[in-house]
Amino acid sequence: MTIRPSDRRLRRVAVLVLLVLTGALGVLGARAFGRKVEAFQPLGFEAAAAGDHWRVGRVASPPPGDLVAGDRIVLVNGTEAAAIGDLRRILSRRAEAQLVVLRADRLQTVAYRRPALDVDLPWLVLAALSFGYLAVGLFTLWRTRDGELFYLWCLTSAVFFGFSPVFPLDRIGAAVFLSDELARLFLPPLTLHLFLSIPRPAEGARRRWLPFVYLPAAALAALQLDLALFGGRLLAGPPTSAAIVLLDRLELAHLALFAAAAIGVLAAKLRRVGDWEQRRQLLWLLVGMVGGYAPFFALYGLPWIAGLRLPESVAALAVLPLACVPLAFAWAILRYRLWDLGLIVRNGASWALTVLFGVGSFSLLDVALGRAVPEGLGFARDLLTFFGGLAIAGLAIPAHRGIHGALERLAYGRAFGPRRGLSWLGQELLQERDLDRLSMALTSEIEQGLDLERVNLLLAQGSSLLPVRPEADLPDAVPVASLPGHLWEGSFETLSAFELPGERANAEQQLYASGYRYVFPLRVRHARLGVLVATLRRDGLPLNSADVELVRALLDQAALAIENAQLLDQVQRQLERVVSLQRHNEGILESSPAGIALLDADAVVVTANLAFANLAGRPRAELTGRPIAEAFPPDALPASGAGPRRLSFRDAHGRERVVEANLAPLQDEEHEGQRVLVIQDVTERVAMEGALKEKDRLAALGVLAAGVAHEVNTPLTGISSYAQLLLAETEPGDPRRTLLEKVEKQTFRASRIVSNLLEFARQPGRERERVDLVAVLGETAELLRERMSARAVQLAWMPPPAPVEVVGSPGELQQVFTNLMLNAIDAMSGQGGGTLELRLETGPGRVSVHVEDGGPGVPPERLQTIFEPFFTTKRDQGGTGLGLSICASIVEQHGGSITVENLAHGCRFTVVLPLESPPPAAP
Repeated sequence: MTIRPSDRRLRRVAVLVLLVLTGALGVLGARAFGRKVEAFQPLGFEAAAAGDHWRVGRVASPPPGDLVAGDRIVLVNGTEAAAIGDLRRILSRRAEAQLVVLRADRLQTVAYRRPALDVDLPWLVLAALSFGYLAVGLFTLWRTRDGELFYLWCLTSAVFFGFSPVFPLDRIGAAVFLSDELARLFLPPLTLHLFLSIPRPAEGARRRWLPFVYLPAAALAALQLDLALFGGRLLAGPPTSAAIVLLDRLELAHLALFAAAAIGVLAAKLRRVGDWEQRRQLLWLLVGMVGGYAPFFALYGLPWIAGLRLPESVAALAVLPLACVPLAFAWAILRYRLWDLGLIVRNGASWALTVLFGVGSFSLLDVALGRAVPEGLGFARDLLTFFGGLAIAGLAIPAHRGIHGALERLAYGRAFGPRRGLSWLGQELLQERDLDRLSMALTSEIEQGLDLERVNLLLAQGSSLLPVRPEADLPDAVPVASLPGHLWEGSFETLSAFELPGERANAEQQLYASGYRYVFPLRVRHARLGVLVATLRRDGLPLNSADVELVRALLDQAALAIENAQLLDQVQRQLERVVSLQRHNEGILESSPAGIALLDADAVVVTANLAFANLAGRPRAELTGRPIAEAFPPDALPASGAGPRRLSFRDAHGRERVVEANLAPLQDEEHEGQRVLVIQDVTERVAMEGALKEKDRLAALGVLAAGVAHEVNTPLTGISSYAQLLLAETEPGDPRRTLLEKVEKQTFRASRIVSNLLEFARQPGRERERVDLVAVLGETAELLRERMSARAVQLAWMPPPAPVEVVGSPGELQQVFTNLMLNAIDAMSGQGGGTLELRLETGPGRVSVHVEDGGPGVPPERLQTIFEPFFTTKRDQGGTGLGLSICASIVEQHGGSITVENLAHGCRFTVVLPLESPPPAAP
């Protein structure tokens, strides 16, 4: 709640007024205290100053010397009476004094003996209590921002208990009397006002009615002031005995009425308030009233009403419990350890019963010995009484323990057994070595023993705290650094939900949001093992001091058990990690495609993996413990540390193998002399290297053929021309005509090969123009329609509605797509036909043309070389292996790319070309 500046200023003014009033009453109280203490020394007679002498009035019995009523004191120890301002003070200085009195008009010397002290012990206790009330009020005013009302109540109570006027009254005595009377009148409404303001101040209409609570006291105070200051001339009337008795009865009725109202307000609030903290505040008020006023009323009030005069010691004992009232009220207002109410009451009751047991037992013993032992054996009776007292004192502690245990059993009921079990649970936990069982036992026993809603344990793992009981609302991990450092130094910490707007919740606030209210640190030798978090009890009440001490003592023992379990668990995890690492390493060795074997100093196989056994062509069991020379030629193995060496051999199945062997020393001091043999099967790699060399050779040959294509084409043209001339002059039945036709056919074939070679080697320099790929693909498909029909090939082609333009040569692009479609038709011809799919896709700045067939696809090993010169899968059909190479060259010259990939059935060629401009949107 925000305090307004005006409220703050008003409070400062109120505090200042209260402090000024306290100072004034303090000065008056000091004077009153001095006079009251002086009154403990009685004068023994009444005396009044009468000019040059003091007139003696009523004389006490027994008389203090030889004075009689009517004497006129003229000299006191040689000093004239007229010079003595305070006769009481002069006479109280000495035990005896010499007085010269005028008796029956004759001067006589008489002796004065000072009477014994008459100490008002109950009032001294009340005066001490008044200082206690004032100290409690000042402390509360200093510690709280709204303690003015309670301080005023404490100040009024201090005046009520501490001010006691001494008669006859002078001005100071009258001020003391009026202050005491005003305190007596205003203390009941102040008490009612205080009860109405706890636990929360009255608000609204109820607050506006509060001033009327003080009207009866104000009216009675006005009557008292009228009688004291004006003789009743204004309001009360003449101060007759009947009027004074009536006023006393009104004050008594006023006290009874407001006492009943205060008790009623307290009872109503106890029934209505549901919050545990506010309820405990009210219970503290009730405990203070019962503990303070009940003994006072029983030991002092009832005997006074009955007209009995008790010994001063009993009256003083009756007054002492009144100290409980301000202490309990301050306890409630300051909200200090409200939850310890039951604990404090139980401890107080147990000690009170113990004292009662001791006093009662000693009294019974004294009475029994007094009756049993004759009076003549006084020493024996005293000796028996002494030893009996010692025995009773020795039994006091066991008696207190038994009484306290009985009260605890009565207070906790069914929870007493589980709670008592927590006392020795720590010793049992020290025997537990399993961390999970230990954690679960600790949390469940504390939860049951203290009747808590939930308990959880967060153990440190690395830089985080992990809960042993995962919960939906609890963070999976709490960083150790997020908890404040002072938490680890204390015995426990109370969680708070305070959070600034827009601020991210810290670890403590997250735990609070999860329902937890207490954090107990677990530490051993400054090592932070974790924290135990606990909620409130099931009845909604917090833990009291005894609960906290019980949990703290248990956790101090459990911390050692947790540390031992963690160390054992750490050893087990390390062992499991070693075993897992060993298995992992063995798995790596077993999964390695390379053969690995460990040889000892005599070249005997110690162990080998499965790949090594497969390379050797023998079971692994046959290799272990056998010389390596039985599996591989010993002269072919490299020397240790000499690097890899390639060797070939025949395995046990007669297969020729090419391997690379490497021998290295084992880096292990415990197994000095052992070596690691690693053998890699490179048979396929060697074959691939040979094939690659062959392809390179063929590629070089193709380039050479392209270079001489022009030289070959000229004689071929001449041979073809001469063959055609000879055919024209040869009759159909001439046997040479067949030979000439073969020559002509072969020259055509050679010319076609040369043309392909020229096309492959040629660097075209044709002009580029806008080309509509949709039209090019359509024309190509139309040209090949009859061929597709003859080969049972279906065309799947959905041309886009708008043209897709690129920059290039329409003839060259048509040559590319014709070649790709012919290859697709030929690929499907061998399996009785299929579907040839054309698909055109546009993207940002590019266009892709897909040619898909349902043929056998391209062998995987040929995918990387399919666009190289002289590669063909139609060697038996007269293929030259230059078609795809020419297509790739054309596409690259157009700034594009061509790729191939195998499908589940068939393959797909993709030609990607740059767009001239974005295609128009479809209508």
